[in-house]
Amino acid sequence: MIRRLDAKAILTVVALIIVFAFALWRSNRWRVPLAWSDWKALTSRRAPSNPEEGVYAMLDAARTGNSQAYLDCFSGALREQLAATAKEDSEARFRAYLISQNSAVQGVAVSVTDRPSPDEALVRLEYVYTDHNEMQNLRLKRERGQWKILSIDAAQPVKALVPFGTKATD
Repeated sequence: MIRRLDAKAILTVVALIIVFAFALWRSNRWRVPLAWSDWKALTSRRAPSNPEEGVYAMLDAARTGNSQAYLDCFSGALREQLAATAKEDSEARFRAYLISQNSAVQGVAVSVTDRPSPDEALVRLEYVYTDHNEMQNLRLKRERGQWKILSIDAAQPVKALVPFGTKATD
């Protein structure tokens, strides 16, 4: 017994597949590239959609020692300065430095304090250590859909209301 395929059913299935693919494409913030060299639309990495995600990407790269991903989180003069520092030392030393700087961190708190424009943000980053906390202010800017850190203020000690590791009582 030979079964004929209905043209309407085939067209309906094809149309549904196209709509589903387009919705999936847009939900992952992929874009259609304008130049042949920009055909990076079908990558699985999603660009950080808010300033906090840009900061967390930097922290994750530092924690794992991924120096290239760490440098990619920065822009402008700060990135050039960090790249020069990384170049002075070997790749292995810079990676070890990133890991060691983040090994004592017990937690972080990230909050946007100001949004001068949709593509700029001022962020407060608080590091939680076992015996103290430190706070830094960062300035970020969205460049080509990714949040990049433009500047970082010096770390300042913060008095914690309840020190890390304090036992909770009833």
